[in-house]
Order: sequence, then C-alpha cells, then structure tokens
Amino acid sequence: MKRPSSNVWSVVGITAAVLIFYVLGFFDRMENASIDFRFARRGLRPADSRIVLITINDDSLKKLGLYPWPREIHARLVDLLTRAGAEAVAFDVLFLEEDTKRPDGDRALGRAASANGRVVFGGLFTQTSDGEPKMMDRPIATLRRSGIGTGFVNVFPEKDGILRSGALWVPFEDRVMPSLSLAALSVVRQRPVESLARAFEEPTAGDWHELMINFTGWKEDAEGSPSPYRYYSYADVLSGRTDPDAFKNKIVIVCGTATGLFDTTAVPNLRNFPGPEIHANLIDNLLNGTYLRAPPVWVSLPVILLLGLAVGPWLAGLKTKRGAAAVFAILIGYYALCQFGFNRFYYVFNFVVPLVALLASYGTMLFRRLLTEEKEKRRIKSMFGQYVSPKVIDILIRDSSRMKLGGEERHVTLFFSDIAGFTTVSEKLTPQELVEVLNDYLSTMTDVILDLDGTLDKFIGDAIMAFWNAPLDQPKHALLACRAAVGQMALLPELHRRFGDKGWPIVEFRIGLNTGPAVIGNMGSSTHRNFTAVGDTVNLASRLEGANKMFGTRILISESTLQAAKDDIEVRELDFLRVKGKTQPIRVYELLALKNGVSPEKKKTVSLFTEGLALYRDRRFTDATAKFFESLKTSPDDKPSQIYIKRCEQFLAAPPPADWDGVYVMTSK
Repeated sequence: MKRPSSNVWSVVGITAAVLIFYVLGFFDRMENASIDFRFARRGLRPADSRIVLITINDDSLKKLGLYPWPREIHARLVDLLTRAGAEAVAFDVLFLEEDTKRPDGDRALGRAASANGRVVFGGLFTQTSDGEPKMMDRPIATLRRSGIGTGFVNVFPEKDGILRSGALWVPFEDRVMPSLSLAALSVVRQRPVESLARAFEEPTAGDWHELMINFTGWKEDAEGSPSPYRYYSYADVLSGRTDPDAFKNKIVIVCGTATGLFDTTAVPNLRNFPGPEIHANLIDNLLNGTYLRAPPVWVSLPVILLLGLAVGPWLAGLKTKRGAAAVFAILIGYYALCQFGFNRFYYVFNFVVPLVALLASYGTMLFRRLLTEEKEKRRIKSMFGQYVSPKVIDILIRDSSRMKLGGEERHVTLFFSDIAGFTTVSEKLTPQELVEVLNDYLSTMTDVILDLDGTLDKFIGDAIMAFWNAPLDQPKHALLACRAAVGQMALLPELHRRFGDKGWPIVEFRIGLNTGPAVIGNMGSSTHRNFTAVGDTVNLASRLEGANKMFGTRILISESTLQAAKDDIEVRELDFLRVKGKTQPIRVYELLALKNGVSPEKKKTVSLFTEGLALYRDRRFTDATAKFFESLKTSPDDKPSQIYIKRCEQFLAAPPPADWDGVYVMTSK
C-alpha cells in the first residue's frame, strides 16, 4: 500500500491546525471585523415603520422638569398611547424603586399599564463572574401586580467592545425570562414568551440565547436625526403637539436620550449607537425574520476542508504568478459570495477561516515547492554547470520538464575535435606547460560551444565531444554545430599568436560533425554518471574527425548535417566514403564557411575540384587529372586535389573493376 507523501501530511496538518484554532476562537476577532466590513459595504437597510421611539430628550427636561419625573406623567403617556391604539409599549426606562414621596404615582402608572394590557417594563440582571444570571432587579411591585410584561435590558458586547448580538431570553428560576425585545414581541404576537423562545431556539446561541442583530445602519450625513426610526419628543407627545394617530398600531419604545440619561453602545461601523435602538433593531429583526443567521457547521466545514485540502495545494502547483492571481480571484469571489449571502439572505458565512485554510495550505505547499525548486536548481546547476551555458541552465531551471535524464532517443548533431599531431606537440613541452596549453586551448574552444548553447559531453585527452538538441530542443542544431566549428577555426590566428608569445608550439585541430539519432541520458556507474550520447551517429562523427587527416582538411561533415544546414553554409563534396566499422558508404563534405563566407579564389578552386570529381566518378581519369591540376593552380596547397591526382594515376595504371561505384574505403580511424 502506497504511503501518503510528506506534502499530503503537511496539508492535512496545517488544515487541522486551522480547524483547532477556529474551535478555540483564535479567529473570532478577524471574523467579527469581516462582519463589520460587510455591514459597511451593504449600507443602510430599510427600518420597519411600525417601530417608533418616544424620547426623554433635553427639550422634554426643560418643559417637564428634572428627571426622575412623577410617575403620573408616565401614566398620562400610557393612557395617551392606549387611546391612540399603540400595538405595544416597551419602557427602556427602569422603575426599580418605589416613589415613597408620591406612592399615588406608582399606583397610577400601574393602573394605566393594566388598563392598556400591552405594556412591557424593563428589568436588569446582575451576573456571576461566569456571566450567568445571578439576580434580577424587577420593576416595582405595583407594576408587577398590574400583570404587565417584564423584560431585561442587559446587553452583552463582545471582547472587542462591539455589540453584534442581542439576548432574547435566559432560563431563570425555572422559567423563561425574556429580554425587553422578546417581551414586546410576545405582546405584539399575543403568544406566550415560552412559545416564542422555542420558535427562536435554532438561530440563537449561548446561555442568554443571543441573536445576531441585522442593524439597519445610520445615515451619518442626514439632516436631523440620522436614525431610520422615527423619534418623538416625550414633552411634545404629552402636550398634544404630536398627532396621536402617529402611534396607531405602532410599537412604541419609551427611552431616554437626554444628557445623563443617554446610554450608547458600540455596534458594527458605529461607536456611539443609541442603546434604545438596539431594542428597536432586535424587535425589527424578530418581526420580519431579518436577523442574521450563521450557517451550520456542516456547511462551513466542507468549505474549509475543500479550500485547505484541495484548492490550496492545487493552486500551489501552478506557476507562482498564476497561482497568486488565482488565490486573489478566489478571495474576491468568496468575499462577493459572502457579501451577497449577507445582503440578500441574511446569512453570515464564515469568511476568515476558509481563506486562512486556503492561504495556509497554499503558502505551505508553495514554500515546500520553492524549497524543492531551489534544490532542483542546485541539482541542475551541479549536473549541467560544466556542460552547458548559463543561458541553457536558466531555461532548464525555469522548465525542468524539458530535462529528461532517464534516457531517450533524440535527433542530435554530434561534434568531435582533436589536436593534430598532439603527441609531437606534447613532446616539446614540460608536464606543467602541457597542462597550461591544454587548459588554454580547451577553455577557448569550449567557450565557443557553450556560447552557441551546445552541450559539452566530455574531454578525451585533447579531444572534445559535444552535441546539440539535448537537453533542450534546438530546431537548428546542425547549423549551431557548424557555426561552432567555423567559429573555433576563426580563433586559430589569435590562439597561435598567444601560444607564440609564450614560446609554445603552434597547434592545429580537426573537427567532425554528424547529424542523426542518438540515445541521450545520464549514464555511468552507480557512483559516477555523465550526461552523454551514444550510438552510430556518435561513432560516425568521431570517424569524420579522423578522416580530416587523410584529406588534409579541418572540418568534415556528413550528408545528414549538410541537409539540415545547407541553406546557411558553404561546402564542397570530397568523397563517397566507407569509414572503418561501417558497411554503408556516406558522402563526406568539407565545411568551408558560413553562407557567403568563401573567397573568390576558394570558390574557383572548389568549382574546378567539383568538375574533376564528376569526371573521376565517370571514369574519365585523364580529364579529371587535368581538372585537379587546374584547381592546384588557384590553390597550390589544396590537398584534396593532390589526393585525387594520385587516385587518378593509380586507376590509369590499374583501372577499377566494372562494378566500381566510386566508393573509397578507409582502412584506419
């Protein structure tokens, strides 16, 4: 059974860590910040016009006196709202102590509330150190005996000081104790609090059964009140300056906004939010079902696992820029999805944790990939640094898939070169000088090969073996090899000058080129390998290098090399040759120069030689001899012409057999 790779375990481990931190609440602050951002991007949400607020504002204090007022005043307000047909009245004003100086006021308020039957008064819980309800300060006994509802007004901001959820109820003394908002809804719906508590069980969380509030928002630049809810002055309502019909079928929240009575709380995107509007927003959400909902774990968990275990590693496998762009696109796309769900369906999808899982797995895999790539770069440089040019190494590093080391057959051009008469040269030098001569010569010639993106296979004493079209694809590999051969020959005068200045003997060298199939790969023993080429194409290139000695030439190429580079080089055909170890004869050509690089004198010699070669193959040896002598007049040192004169003389003395095909057989390498 195949064991999972270390990459798989890395991704599983990092995703598991993200989930653990998620459960421990490590990402709560970031998630809350993302929710606040969603509020900001959404903007205002319409408020329910059935909810209004009557405020004890500064103007009311001027007209009705300092607060607290006699409770007869509140009784008058309740009676007025009863006559106006208010659907519910919720006092976000606490009556926790009896008015011992004016007990009639307490009784009047109790009678008014009882007569109305739709009034809710606020209470206040004290809590234990664990946040559990300890004791509730309820409205005074007169109000409790009137049979009206009671709801607590406690709010619970989160650790960052921002309130995002409102408590609906809490189990207390074997009963359901509602908040002011739920108690008001109980009045509006004419349903028991216990029934409503069961109805809203699912979307709430915690011991206080908190519901995420979908705040309407505020118009910061609005003229007058920025609130979307309608505010009325307490004094104006009592004095009759406000039309009572404004409260018909309305849910009225009585609250304080005057200096000293005004409590504010930080909510998303607003740090001084009026406390009474928390109840207004919560009642609004309960009435219309617009409260925010957190999707269940079975929705969030697969998203986290998908992004962490699958998408992140897949993106890390892309090219770095493309992967980063894809991550950014997913981030924007997922945010858009979360914002759409928030705006349209009131769902608060977890935004931070899935993206942390994505970024963590992507970052981990990308880091491991970069480490692997760096290791691969070092391996490639170590393997090819001495064989190919830095440009080729850079290409291999950028795309290592182009490097196949396991062995493959490729169409390549082989290059062999060797110093002529090296034994004689070495005898004239001390061992130290011999090393210096070889190092200078080999460095000079190797630079030409590498500059033309050739692959240096090996040094064999004074010989150089190289090839083109591996490990990179090089469509014009034959031409590159020809350019390298011509380029090396062009360096001979400078090489001779440099050697002469040092008192070293002059060196000459010969080159053989052949194009064809060869097996390319990393070959060798278990302890030492070399990126090399093997096959008949290699052997023939070596034979062509040796054949230069017979013809007195410097560069010989095969017909296959000529066909691949014929439009860009100048050659002359030398022979139809069967080299040692081969049964099939090949046509051999002398590489003279790159296109248009032959002098007029040389062109004339080549033309005469070519005419003589045609006569020679037509068995017209006397005429051929004349042509070869004519070519020697233009180039007295042209050894190929001299060779063919001798062959013609031999055939004139002893004609070839009738089936002679013009092939010359080499008997040595």
